[in-house]
Amino acid sequence: MKKLFVLCVMLQFLSCNQKTLSTTEVSEGMSQMSIHLFDLPDGISEEEYLSDIEKLNSFYTDSGLKKNYTVLKVGDKSDVSEYKYVLVSSYRSAEEYESTHNLGEEYEAYMEYIFEKYEEMISEEIYRKVYTLN
Repeated sequence: MKKLFVLCVMLQFLSCNQKTLSTTEVSEGMSQMSIHLFDLPDGISEEEYLSDIEKLNSFYTDSGLKKNYTVLKVGDKSDVSEYKYVLVSSYRSAEEYESTHNLGEEYEAYMEYIFEKYEEMISEEIYRKVYTLN
């Protein structure tokens, strides 16, 4: 049942977006993705969350990697009341996935900060690591 719910949320999310991604845009050069469906905690604005994610992305770009995390939101006209936000990261290989999670002490300290700050949100999110099939 939970899988069906996640599928429905993702389909609703995709149907509410102004831009539709083709399969080629999504899967070209990708081996796996991490997908987090969540709602922002009380007291955290979109701007604050996006700022935290941009800081997180700076660790990747400063290390010569591409931006890793993208934040998406269900369209404003949607009647979805839960899991309105999606955080997506994509990787070309398992090795790339591992390398993006080993960026040094400053990165580790920032990740601890993120996990503490968003502990409640993370505990309630729906998380999936998915792999390219074709």
